[in-house]
Amino acid sequence: MTPPTKRARTSSTSSETIAVDAITLSKLKQHESLWFEDGNIVLATDVHLYSVHRGVLARNSTFFKEMLELPNVGNTSISEVGSIGNGDSWEGKPLVRMVGDSDEDVYHILMAIYDSRFYRAQKPSTLPIILSLVRMSTKYDFPSIRDEVTSHLEPQYPTDLKLLKVRDSAHLVLDFKEEDDFQLLVVAEQCNVKAILPLLYLDCAALPLDDILSASEAVDLQRSSFLRILRGHEQLSKYTNQYGTLAFLPEQSCMRTCQSARIKLFAKYVKDPPKYAVHRLLLGNEPDDYENLRPSVCEICTKASSEALKAFQSEVWNAIPGMFELGTWEDYKRE
Repeated sequence: MTPPTKRARTSSTSSETIAVDAITLSKLKQHESLWFEDGNIVLATDVHLYSVHRGVLARNSTFFKEMLELPNVGNTSISEVGSIGNGDSWEGKPLVRMVGDSDEDVYHILMAIYDSRFYRAQKPSTLPIILSLVRMSTKYDFPSIRDEVTSHLEPQYPTDLKLLKVRDSAHLVLDFKEEDDFQLLVVAEQCNVKAILPLLYLDCAALPLDDILSASEAVDLQRSSFLRILRGHEQLSKYTNQYGTLAFLPEQSCMRTCQSARIKLFAKYVKDPPKYAVHRLLLGNEPDDYENLRPSVCEICTKASSEALKAFQSEVWNAIPGMFELGTWEDYKRE
């Protein structure tokens, strides 16, 4: 049962401000699982009050360590330290207002530092938790949590072609959906999670144009990011056509049965190109066979096609960062 809320005691300021703040705080609920009776600091969102421990916050966050060392936390008139308001108290404990942070974000970061079972990089999590931890670990400098979330994300958006073949979104986010990439892209750019950006942009750009438009609008994507995705989408369309050309038309002249089969395969490919064609190329997959026409392709053309696709795979992979104005793969290896 949640204990009844109590009126906050604030230090001297205008009576009007005190009244408004007291009314606002009186509407907040003490969080059921993150209210420790032996806590010595209270964090306030627009929904909950969290009684936690100064030492735990300071040990995990450089920002909180420096902020909590200030002599006026909880003892001065309402002011701002970075994006955290301070100067109030609650039941004799300093009260810090988490200005600009959602209640969900504050809950997730506190759970991550208080409950070792809540989040681990090697276990699937939910997208809201991952986004919260990226935002909060960056904003308030929780280095160990940021490192852990980054190590969770990087294998799913690798900077090495060999690692692309072993990635599995099921190990990243529970019930992962294609449009989730756009939410992650917004946060990754805001928080400078640079390593995952090239593949993240690639995944976004590979969607059908209507899906790109609706997903971009849903997350209020920055115009510059949106234009990068559109330019990448256009380039991927060109690569998709080249993929089919190299797969089915490696030699212009050959025996009639082989040439006829390749022309039919190419025609069907152009009419209905596979979804994520460039991803298939990067994974080393050849286009699907249609109506069992592949056996009619001669050994010479099959070998020429495989060699051409392998070279094209390297070309496309090396072009990905530049496609989205993100430098080169060498830039990521140097970091």
